[in-house]
Amino acid sequence: MVLKKLDHLLIQDRLTMLRRSGISPTSFRSIMIEIGRFMSYEFADTLEKEFLTVKTPLGTSEGIIIKDKNDIVVINVLRAAIPLVEGIMNVFTESECGVVGAWREDTPPFNVNLNYVRIPPLDDKIVLLADPMLATGNTMNAILKEIKTYGTPKRLVLLNLVASEEGIQTVSTANKDLEIYTCAIDSEVNQDGYIVPGLGDAGDICFGKPSKK
Repeated sequence: MVLKKLDHLLIQDRLTMLRRSGISPTSFRSIMIEIGRFMSYEFADTLEKEFLTVKTPLGTSEGIIIKDKNDIVVINVLRAAIPLVEGIMNVFTESECGVVGAWREDTPPFNVNLNYVRIPPLDDKIVLLADPMLATGNTMNAILKEIKTYGTPKRLVLLNLVASEEGIQTVSTANKDLEIYTCAIDSEVNQDGYIVPGLGDAGDICFGKPSKK
């Protein structure tokens, strides 16, 4: 398992803004899009590259291309990851996109329900799984188990805003091949399954609380 905390100043500045209580949904979504771009820039440095010579209008120049930019699949965990995925796909414009609808019950043991899954074939792909929060890790383990039924990726990567120590331990134990790129690691998950201090319920802040109907 690879674990990398992204300490770039721009990422940490935007994350601090997200954490503030009372942030408007508009600002929250906009900042998440920004962070998605910044995280993608950081991750891009890990991709394979090729050096080549290109002809310019006035001569030749040495250049670099990303060899595997056409092999990326971004997985959008509904609904909280929508703005994060927008930022990621603004950078990896050639990528395919899959969707997973997952929700966690409100009381322990926080059973997980997957009610909508649309994922392209994943054999030999670089899978970027976007989810803002990694709390208990139970939802993510269920998602990862489902994803692996669609093929064997070359790389399986979680892009995450805030992760708990418990969540990291839970998913890394069950998924030795997982790479985790996160902007923050918080120490506590409370009895309701939320990360503390965290930043609240990302989906509700972005889009409003769902009806209890």
